[in-house]
Amino acid sequence: GSTLKPSVMNEEFLSYLWKFRLFDPDLQTESGDMLVILHPGDQNVDGGPDFFNARLRIGGTTWAGNVEIHVLASSWFKHGHQFDHAYDNAILHVVYEADLPVYHPNGTPIQTLVVKNRFPLSIFDRYQQMMANQQWIPCYNQLLAPVEHGFNLWAPALAVERLVHKSLNVRQLLEGCRSNWEEAFYQHLASAFGFKINSLPFELLAKSLPLKMVSKHAGNLFQLEALFFGQAGMLGNNFSDEYPVALSHEYSFLQRKYNLESIAGSSWKFLRLRPVNFPTIRISQWAGFIAATRARFFEILETGSFDEITGTLDISASSYWDTHYIFDKPSAPRKKNLGNDSINLLVINGIVPFLFLYGLEKDRPDLREKALSFLEHVAAESNSVIERWAEVGLPLSNALHSQALLHLKRFYCDKKRCLDCRKI
Repeated sequence: GSTLKPSVMNEEFLSYLWKFRLFDPDLQTESGDMLVILHPGDQNVDGGPDFFNARLRIGGTTWAGNVEIHVLASSWFKHGHQFDHAYDNAILHVVYEADLPVYHPNGTPIQTLVVKNRFPLSIFDRYQQMMANQQWIPCYNQLLAPVEHGFNLWAPALAVERLVHKSLNVRQLLEGCRSNWEEAFYQHLASAFGFKINSLPFELLAKSLPLKMVSKHAGNLFQLEALFFGQAGMLGNNFSDEYPVALSHEYSFLQRKYNLESIAGSSWKFLRLRPVNFPTIRISQWAGFIAATRARFFEILETGSFDEITGTLDISASSYWDTHYIFDKPSAPRKKNLGNDSINLLVINGIVPFLFLYGLEKDRPDLREKALSFLEHVAAESNSVIERWAEVGLPLSNALHSQALLHLKRFYCDKKRCLDCRKI
């Protein structure tokens, strides 16, 4: 039996024991009633009891309700459960040590199961090893040893799985655009221009300015910037610089013409961003992209080669931003190009998922293949997950490999789907 001190025990392990019923089979509550676990319940990861909808036979009676788990029974009071109605339906208190009796609000004692000495110590050792593995992936140590693996063969299939998963967001946009592919791509690419932290306000910005309207001004960068900065909620009446003053006047005219309502300027995030990534710079680059492609980017997507498509993304913010990061605050001169890393991310997160879905929906295998080949043209991303994969020597020749490994980690390793893994 187990003789561990309560100080080394934790509720996560006790929940693990309960969930998988890893106790000695002959269980008794503290009151001496026989206990049979018919169903341990559904584990709750939010606030409230640890397991919902458990079914237990205690003595001769079958109970349905919630189960709460603590190392020490006194934690019931320490955590204030006696004042929380969410715990009124508790049918069992599972504890490592029962240092205090616990009662329902009506004064009747809550049945308690003490699990100390009811499981082999080897389970705790195994659990600790598993938790250590959980910091990265369960087979990390095995992968460190030089072995033959089939990752190169599996990578395209994993990358396709990731693209299918990513395309769910594109499908939602498409439904919102009543299956207008051009409008959906415009909104999706705008979201990608937000580079995660500002993706939602960028998407809202695109939705507030339909492509049909934007196309009318695609030949005039000044009007595009007036529309986008105005709709972004970034233009006011108190500027001193000539350029934002002119943008404000132009936007006022266009706002009346189209009866526009801007999104909230507070939606945009500047905090913890390098100035070159400020949304002001990104909006100007987005306007530059619309102007450079004359808003015909969907046509380019379908017919263009990798070099042609990435060429359209090789853009800069307008000249005002050479000496500014935000309106009215001059900065040292610097051309605000989009940059190779940003272009690569736009290909990975903007171009490829949309092109893949379009090929899927239109039954165009050539476009699906084109999407995958684009990933092979782009360098692998650099982030903490990819760095850990690199430690074990898996190939990271391109973005197809890195996308495959991000998917493997999230949907296989993190979920411990080791039996579904192709023994990389």
